[in-house]
Amino acid sequence: MERTALNLNASARSLCVALVSIALAPAVHAQISSSGMDAVGSNNATSNPAARSPFLVYGVDAGVGETDNVSLVSTDKVSQTLAVADVDFAVNEQTRLLNLKAAGDFSDINYLQGAYGNQLIGRFDGIGKVAIVPGRLTWTVQDDFGQSAIDPYTPQIPTNLEDINYFSTGPDLILPLDAIDFINVGALYKRTQYQTTPFNSNRLSGTVAFGRNLSAGSSISLDGSFERIMFDDTTLNTDYDRTSPYAHYELHGARTDLTADLGATRVTEAHSSTTGSLATVELSRKLSAAAKLTFTAGRQLTDAGASFSSVQPGASGTVTSAAAAQTSENYTATYASAGWQYARYRTTLAVSARWEKDTYPGESALDHNRPGAEFKLERRLTRTLTAQLLGRWYKTDYPHATLASEAASSNGTGLQGASVTPPTDVVSPLASPNFGDGLLGASLAWRHGRGLEIRMRYEHSSHNVSVGAGGYQENRVLLTVGYRPFASAAELPE
Repeated sequence: MERTALNLNASARSLCVALVSIALAPAVHAQISSSGMDAVGSNNATSNPAARSPFLVYGVDAGVGETDNVSLVSTDKVSQTLAVADVDFAVNEQTRLLNLKAAGDFSDINYLQGAYGNQLIGRFDGIGKVAIVPGRLTWTVQDDFGQSAIDPYTPQIPTNLEDINYFSTGPDLILPLDAIDFINVGALYKRTQYQTTPFNSNRLSGTVAFGRNLSAGSSISLDGSFERIMFDDTTLNTDYDRTSPYAHYELHGARTDLTADLGATRVTEAHSSTTGSLATVELSRKLSAAAKLTFTAGRQLTDAGASFSSVQPGASGTVTSAAAAQTSENYTATYASAGWQYARYRTTLAVSARWEKDTYPGESALDHNRPGAEFKLERRLTRTLTAQLLGRWYKTDYPHATLASEAASSNGTGLQGASVTPPTDVVSPLASPNFGDGLLGASLAWRHGRGLEIRMRYEHSSHNVSVGAGGYQENRVLLTVGYRPFASAAELPE
């Protein structure tokens, strides 16, 4: 799990949603879902999956660990002993009246030599849809909680992280016109809350879709969405409207799921406006009983709050901290990702790759590119021993950012510490606008009985910079004892 800070008061809403999700799920069932969160707002009412038994998968553990570089610095490293407690869960229930999916992964870390204060860290994503009138009127509640960097150019130590919560709720109404044609109308209230950054906002949005069911598993529609974003701090932020007309297509087959959007987005604020293209595609294909391929690509106008809620984990299975929210303005995100999963009785393998380019109109210093890749390999060696190997690497490049020393020199004022105020596109000379972050981890778990688990984990993380002195290497070892019940017959010992 990433080293990220979690404020207990700010996390109350997410933890409450997590507890509600668990309460709604009956006792543990011998089932595990092979898919992630279902798409929200599917136009085709007949494409929803059939009802199935609910399940709850969870695990808890506690232990001790050691890091050789708690401050993530290149020199004068300080080691630290850690006391940790972890909890993770995934809950899923799909019935005629309720569609609920939620997942959380949290760790409490106590730095025993006092390098930092006690921290609760983690990520929660949950969505529930309640059928008020089955097949006609539903109510949606969604919450996404996690962390992001405050300064994107420097290592993500606890003091350089903040909590973010993105909450939304509202009704969806399906109005069939005849046997194949329909109208969908939806409305949402959204709240984006930042722990430190002054971008807190309330959002009101509405959607309408005129469509046709082409078959039992496919539909096409003309959609329109409108959103009004209103900030708490209007001295630093400007309220704006975002409007998107687009065509939508979706297909849900026995082995293939496909959704695609094509249209445009217009952002209007004060006396100016920006228009950009909207194009997205999401494809999932089951290649065999053991293998699955996913692909996504798109280009759209968005903002930091909206993009936070759509962060998806890669092959390693964990969501790292989100990109720093440096502005409340809209930007153009162009992205593509691909993933491959293979799961058999004793072996699981997943690989993924992602590329993203974010462009900020009028604020080129914030433009950046971020390619990266992840993998995860797990192998059950014996009835009681399981080994795991995972890794990820991401490179971030801010091509228009300038080091403070370079900017000062160009102004004839010397290095950092000069009396003049550096321009907004300047970063600290200790940081780097071009850097790569890597993680390589391994673990060995011994299980006894139905739930007892003892796990030894090792992680090596690195932050490599092109300039400056902000690079670092860190090694971390953890030994934990926990309880993780078997969730499926496939997990039971031979």
